[in-house]
Amino acid sequence: MKKVLLTLIIVSSATAAYSSDFNLDAIKAADLGTKIEAAEVPAPAAPARDAAQDLANKIRQVNGQLSSISNDLTWVRSDIDNLESTARRMIQANSPDSFFQMDLMRMKSDMSRRFDTLQRASYDVRALLNQGQKSADLNKAARDLDWAASDILRDAWPMLENSAQRLEWTVRSGKPELVGYNAQWDAMDISRFCRQLSDQARNISNDTRTLVSQTQP
Repeated sequence: MKKVLLTLIIVSSATAAYSSDFNLDAIKAADLGTKIEAAEVPAPAAPARDAAQDLANKIRQVNGQLSSISNDLTWVRSDIDNLESTARRMIQANSPDSFFQMDLMRMKSDMSRRFDTLQRASYDVRALLNQGQKSADLNKAARDLDWAASDILRDAWPMLENSAQRLEWTVRSGKPELVGYNAQWDAMDISRFCRQLSDQARNISNDTRTLVSQTQP
């Protein structure tokens, strides 16, 4: 009887010990799994770039475009006035100028290019209006942009328009065989491009003022 009781006690103790080891191992395994899972969590993504800074950079980029156009317009009025003076001198002296028609065609091509460039810049300015937000840095960039737009408008209207209009009137008053058979059409195109450029400059100036208002802190 004593032997039977002793055997039962030994078996019970072994079972308890096994159960205890099993639970300890299970806890350790669960712990280890948690640590492994925690180690596998990816690092947080890098913070997104500051939207306001991105917009400021875009404004400065467009400002560079407008400043380039403004610089290109610096001597245009003087060049158109020189063409008009040449046309008037040809008509008064009834003597052709072999370079006049070529210079007129070149001016027409240049004015077409300037208008196209300004039109593309106007699309870029308009796109900025959908992103405006109140910020001192943005407002400063917007004011610089508005200044560049105002420079273009001052160059284009009314002085550039008036010079182109005088050129057209003078050329149309001359004989086609003297000023050139295509000269009247070229002069009309130059005048038209100058008017379109003024209109575009006016639209851009309105948009830049809106952007200044939108970004005012």
